[in-house]
Amino acid sequence: MGFESEAFEPERPREINKSKLLIVLAGVIIVGGMLVALLGGYGILAVNPGMVAGFSFLVASIMVCCAAVMVTGSVASRLPEYSEMEDKFRLGMHYYDSEEWDEALKIFQELIGPNRDHKRALYYAARCYEKMDNWEQVKYTIRRYLELQPNDREAWELLATAHKRLFEYEKAEEAQRRAEDLQPRGE
Repeated sequence: MGFESEAFEPERPREINKSKLLIVLAGVIIVGGMLVALLGGYGILAVNPGMVAGFSFLVASIMVCCAAVMVTGSVASRLPEYSEMEDKFRLGMHYYDSEEWDEALKIFQELIGPNRDHKRALYYAARCYEKMDNWEQVKYTIRRYLELQPNDREAWELLATAHKRLFEYEKAEEAQRRAEDLQPRGE
């Protein structure tokens, strides 16, 4: 059981981040309001500049508050999911520590998910592949982990080992150089 090559992954549609959109819109309202207030101050537009500026800040503040509430609600709604994921990760680590690589790998692959963005699961999935002598999958998985966590010396060393096992010596040397430029974990 392994991941397919990156070339075969389907393109995922981008999701619009509504809270970021609200913040950008609030910025546009403030800038637009200041321009209208400035034009009103010079008598070009028949508006009260103080009222326009105040109203612009009020509307923008409301929009920023709405964006903050949206982000907070989004995080709060996912708390049970995070708790469940953490329980699964602990179970995967139990299998990993018990040297049941297949069982641990199944759990880590599930946690990695379609976006392939669960860092710890990626790292330990690569370690499972290492224990199972599947160096092609080690390379593929640890490279994705390194995209998310580029300053992990142990991960670069694992990638170097995978390249060596696959007789890719130039890439192994490059990965080893990257590892040597970084501090070991915990230092």
